[in-house]
Amino acid sequence: MLRAVSSSSLRKVAPTTLLAGRRLTLSLLPSSLSFPRYLSTLSSTLRFSDEVKAALEQKKPLVALESTIISHGMPYPANFETAIAVEKVVRDNGATPATIAILDGQIQIGLSQEQIRHLAKMGREAVKASRRDLAVVMAKKQTGATTVSATMLLAHRAGISVFATGGIGGVHRGYEDTMDASADLTELGRTPVAVVCAGVKSILDIGRTLEFLETQGVTVATFGKTTDFPAFFTRTSGFQSMLNIETPKEAAELIAANHAIDLQSGIVISVPIAKEDAMDDILVGEAINVAVKESIEQGILGKESTPFLLKRVNELTGGNSLKSNIALVKQNASVAAKIAKDLAALNVRPQYRSYSTSARRMKHTQAAYGPVMVIGGTVVDITSTAATATDVLHSSFPGTTRHTLGGVGRNVAEGISLLNGGGNGNDLVYVSVVGEASEGASEDMFGPWLKNAIAHRGGDNSEIYTVPGARTATYTAIHDASGNLVSAIADMEIFDLVPIDKVENAIRKYRPRTVCFDGNLSSECMKAILETCRGQNVQTFFEPTSVAKCARPLDKSLLGPLKDGLLRFSSPNEYELAAMAKQARELMGYNNSLSVRSSIGGYSEFVSNDTRHALEDSEYADLLRDATDLSQFIPTLFIKLGANGVLVFQRSESGFVAQGGSGEEHPEVTLRWKMFPAHKVESMRSVTGAGDSFVASVVTSIHNADKIVSDPRLSLKDPVVFWKLLDGIVHDGQTAAILTMQTHESISPALAHSAQAETLRRLKNLLK
Repeated sequence: MLRAVSSSSLRKVAPTTLLAGRRLTLSLLPSSLSFPRYLSTLSSTLRFSDEVKAALEQKKPLVALESTIISHGMPYPANFETAIAVEKVVRDNGATPATIAILDGQIQIGLSQEQIRHLAKMGREAVKASRRDLAVVMAKKQTGATTVSATMLLAHRAGISVFATGGIGGVHRGYEDTMDASADLTELGRTPVAVVCAGVKSILDIGRTLEFLETQGVTVATFGKTTDFPAFFTRTSGFQSMLNIETPKEAAELIAANHAIDLQSGIVISVPIAKEDAMDDILVGEAINVAVKESIEQGILGKESTPFLLKRVNELTGGNSLKSNIALVKQNASVAAKIAKDLAALNVRPQYRSYSTSARRMKHTQAAYGPVMVIGGTVVDITSTAATATDVLHSSFPGTTRHTLGGVGRNVAEGISLLNGGGNGNDLVYVSVVGEASEGASEDMFGPWLKNAIAHRGGDNSEIYTVPGARTATYTAIHDASGNLVSAIADMEIFDLVPIDKVENAIRKYRPRTVCFDGNLSSECMKAILETCRGQNVQTFFEPTSVAKCARPLDKSLLGPLKDGLLRFSSPNEYELAAMAKQARELMGYNNSLSVRSSIGGYSEFVSNDTRHALEDSEYADLLRDATDLSQFIPTLFIKLGANGVLVFQRSESGFVAQGGSGEEHPEVTLRWKMFPAHKVESMRSVTGAGDSFVASVVTSIHNADKIVSDPRLSLKDPVVFWKLLDGIVHDGQTAAILTMQTHESISPALAHSAQAETLRRLKNLLK
């Protein structure tokens, strides 16, 4: 069943706070949330060091590190030196360290050396921050050192699954009288982070601690050839883990399985201290007994007891316990880094509780880390413009000729780079090919020039592959004196030689969140792109490029990916739309298994009368007919109509309804469309690149939309949410097109100073 939806029927939709493209409007905020309060909420989100942020974006292995060990675990300068040394161990073993702390009320994931030194010098002046203390420390703008429980929680929020520490807290001796048990134990029962440690601190009641962990459903393993559970300073405690793990890969697979079934509980991976660093059982036991007795006599309880006991044991052992402590922390960091490295190779990310607002927010924030990837044509645009108006052809005329960087893919990539602030290689990846001179072939002058020019402009990670003996693509256009296209020659043969394996590898390497590709690519390459993106929650956008190339993604070989909904957006002009719709109808005829024939011309069996009348009565009936057919395979279309504006069309399905007397069920389909008149253009100089600027803006809006969410359950996959944002998305796209039409450039540099770019800059600052 098909339903048509007009703009008026959307007025009762609950507003959302996704990025509206043009600006963050008050109308998009929930009525219960004022704008200043919302900004305050954003400003208190996690902040990441550049190193950690890059590792998250590129999905590199990360190891979380606590900060209480710096402020409360050791004296200065040993605490600073140890923290720096531990981070080095993590890096040396192939992972990125993420030391976590609260600095002046702001949660920081990853610390600089100066921040670590500051925390080390503060020592016990820093608040020892467990889960219960986080909100207080933040509200009071204090500096806090995170315990195991707080570090686990924040690491999970940041998308980090492996955490290295010295030893976890546990049940304190005399628990039957004091009921004193560490918050680490309950956190392990509700936060899916693997904690690599030297077991439970031997100042605690190890047997009761293990019983507590069992009750919490926590998996406890020993790293090594036995199940002996270590006791921090010593290799054995007299108790057993439930299993042993012999390699980092085995540990990574255990963590992956924990995430796969969404257990939402942690894992303890206990690493026995090395023999040469272990302490004598009797010596350390006697020191602990003395320290515990003194703590009871002095009434030291709660979170102050562990720092006191460790300090006193170190004094009683003549400093030997501190040496062992430092050694075991480094060893744990080494093991954790190796586990994180193997876990990253498995491409596993933790799942989040659906009922946790903060976890849902982080899920969507984390999802936005992936870059935009643009795959397409790099071309030299040779544009000749007549100096005066003329109706005579077959002759030469006075005018000007310009050589500029061009190609649909390259133009779109540059536009996205400008809108995102440029110079940040983590936001954009551009994949393309150029020619290269080879023996016996004429020199290709344009290839080296293009590569150098793209590198000079910066703003992206460029994967520009050279094809020896091939000609770099050129687009030679003739414009009349008004800047309108008269004719053009496109030499694009090189794009048939795009190395498909390298394109696939680039997608796997950068793991983009959004992929935009143009019609210059072969159908075979397009199929490889869609298949490689399968299962990775990638938003795919196709820019048709020309009538001759626009139907390539509708080849029979791509029927599987198309039916699976892997291609989500496209931006044809009216001529490309007609050609694509024709191919779509042929594809529907070829594939008899399509259950809904939605066209109002020939496939009308399941179209309601209301929908039919709404389509046929529209002044855009011909365009809507073609859009309806094409939407079988590409559900959202931005149809560029030049001076007439932009028509946006969307198809969505929700559930099944019975049709006819047979009772056979078919998807219930909703069609939405909206016309956006063109904006007035002052002093137009050229139309070249205007459509590409529009696409760059739209792709940027789509890519960044989920970064501001009041209800993270909503996303652009929800058609109602998408429609709510549509005005802002199209407005920004049309503005970008106008800016380029006012220049002779393929993409106007002014995009970097547009309102959309300014909104994105504010957004990045808010989310830092």
